[in-house]
Amino acid sequence: MKTVGTAQFVQGEKTRGHLLVGSDTDGSPIQIPVLIASGAEEGPVVWVQGCIHGDEYGGAASIIRFIQELDLGQLKGTVVGVPVVNLPSFKARYRTSPIDGANLNRIFPGDPQGTFSQRLAHALIETISETADYVLDLHSGGIGIHVDYFMICRQGKNEASRKSMWLAERMGAEVIWQAGGPGATTGVGTDYLTQKGIPAVTIEVGGGNVTEKHEQLFKDSIGNALKALDMIPGEAPVQEEYAVYKQGDFIFAGQGGLFVPACEVGSVISKGDLIGSIMNLYGEVTEEIRCSSDNAYLAATGHRFWPLHPGQLVAETYTKE
Repeated sequence: MKTVGTAQFVQGEKTRGHLLVGSDTDGSPIQIPVLIASGAEEGPVVWVQGCIHGDEYGGAASIIRFIQELDLGQLKGTVVGVPVVNLPSFKARYRTSPIDGANLNRIFPGDPQGTFSQRLAHALIETISETADYVLDLHSGGIGIHVDYFMICRQGKNEASRKSMWLAERMGAEVIWQAGGPGATTGVGTDYLTQKGIPAVTIEVGGGNVTEKHEQLFKDSIGNALKALDMIPGEAPVQEEYAVYKQGDFIFAGQGGLFVPACEVGSVISKGDLIGSIMNLYGEVTEEIRCSSDNAYLAATGHRFWPLHPGQLVAETYTKE
């Protein structure tokens, strides 16, 4: 019988279990929860995961809710839900790991002999590669940043890259960041999986408090992907036009202080436009954060009066070239 950790694939049933990914300082096992929903008919296996970054908990809740609400009588194939991939980071309510300080989504494919996060990355890649036909990775801005609603997939010439873009176009968003080139980050799990031949799409929405709208957008995106893959009834939405961006600019604070945003996420801004400023505790502006490109999509920005330390991510912009 096919399994993910202790969770079994049982046709026509929802099962649960855990995947052993390491051990803590006291030797106790670190086991991440796994939810499996298998339809009565055969079909693709879609792996849906959340909380690679531990403070992005909207994805975790949405995966749980989606699988609870999923009608197995309508499902062809299997959905594997992993609400919290990075359990130590989730428990700490922080983006990076409290064990080794690593950003899990910058170190794939990992190392089976490395630190905890490197071993976790390796275990995830191995398990997903053995299990999944498609991967959906749920993200937000975490506690301090708010992001617009958009999809991310990897630029590439292989069939998995083309299939990822095809799927991203059918998941509900009008904005897609087709990441690649000098502005792209390295060590991203979905990028590595796509290069290995497994189509993968990242869903981005929200940050801070998880609203009902954020939850619905996450669940609709998952459902639309299943519709596109003919796993559940219904027609996946296809937009009349997409804004496809190719280059990303990650903007970090040079000074500590309180962030004061000057524009809303989702805006298209120009070179030199003020994204926000940093104010010290005397009320003095110590830094202005400005856009470096024309026709830039403001994908993410810090919350109003969010306390920053130097070097912390405060905004993201994407451009088409």
